[in-house]
Amino acid sequence: MPQGDLFIAGGNLRTRARDVHAAFVAAAGGPEGRFAVLGAASKIPRSGYESVRTSLASLGVDPARVELLPVATAVPGWEDGARDPEVADRAASASGIWMLGGDQNALADILREPDGSDTLLSAALRRANAGGAALGGSSAGAAVMSDPMIAGGTSFGALGLPRASKPADVEISRALYVRRGLGFFPGGVVDQHFDTRARLGRLLEACLVEDGGRRPGFGIAEDTALVWRAAEGRAEVLGAGGVYVVDARDAVRDAPSGRTRIRGVRLQYLTEPDAYRPSDRAAEFRGKEPLDPGDPSFEVPRPQASGILSEYGTLADFAFRLLLDNRSEGLLRDPDRGCRYVRSFLVEEGDDGRPRAWEVRLGREEGSTRGWTGDRFGFENVLVDILPAEIEIRFPS
Repeated sequence: MPQGDLFIAGGNLRTRARDVHAAFVAAAGGPEGRFAVLGAASKIPRSGYESVRTSLASLGVDPARVELLPVATAVPGWEDGARDPEVADRAASASGIWMLGGDQNALADILREPDGSDTLLSAALRRANAGGAALGGSSAGAAVMSDPMIAGGTSFGALGLPRASKPADVEISRALYVRRGLGFFPGGVVDQHFDTRARLGRLLEACLVEDGGRRPGFGIAEDTALVWRAAEGRAEVLGAGGVYVVDARDAVRDAPSGRTRIRGVRLQYLTEPDAYRPSDRAAEFRGKEPLDPGDPSFEVPRPQASGILSEYGTLADFAFRLLLDNRSEGLLRDPDRGCRYVRSFLVEEGDDGRPRAWEVRLGREEGSTRGWTGDRFGFENVLVDILPAEIEIRFPS
């Protein structure tokens, strides 16, 4: 039997939860399958379980066929559930297992022994997935799918602060923290809540430093899932947002004066129903036509994004609208490579009270960078550079 599919959701499933769960149920053999929910990442696992069970019931699954595994540090008596042979057997017999969001560190801790080896439950999850069971998760349940696993930090913290050596006490912390994940997804490093929390910098650092740049990185937007079709070795996009794929094989990273500089990353952006094959780094744009660079829709000279009042300030919109669908004559020009680019800035106050900044350049390379348009847009081979910058902030007297 082929390995089961993975459903790696970027968190905050809202408008497309039903579609993601419907595909999950289909991959698990249909409504007659048996389903298990793992709530170990959540502080309120019973509430999250009821939400998933209700969603699956709306798709024809008998609620009696959806069980909550008693594994969570948040529930007294469930702390050692991952070592219970009966719980492991129930997980191994499920045709679909869904992992709730919350704290990926709590989930990873409970599924691994102190020496890093699998618990009975995580070993059972591997057997189930290897035998064809679908495995899904949202937010924290998505983060643990990859190995290494991004377990904390912001883009600013990843680029400018020393690595964290342990989990933080809060959900949003600055320093990048990377640890072993469960490694169900072989395609590369996963990050979630990608657009909402501006995580390009931290994904690049995790890919380049923690994974050696050898595999792609996947930044999954909220209300969106990356669906790994294991038998075909193909990742598909499902949902309202998109998936960013970073290819850092040819990137150069150094740290002048202790501040990270990255050049030569290639960025792809895929939306439903596009697909990507990690084995040959090939994007497949479905139902879209190549954007005609000779017929741009915008004439915005020297576009820059620098904050919440910036036009098209999200990463995908900024790259597509103001780099690819803009008149090239008005764009900035890289004197070394000759490519046209737009730029954005990351600015935060350092520990010394002075602003620390990076310039993020998105460039288009003749013959390689392309935009794709249809009901939704996508793009491939947008060049990414992240360069330390000096910015002085003054207020008029």
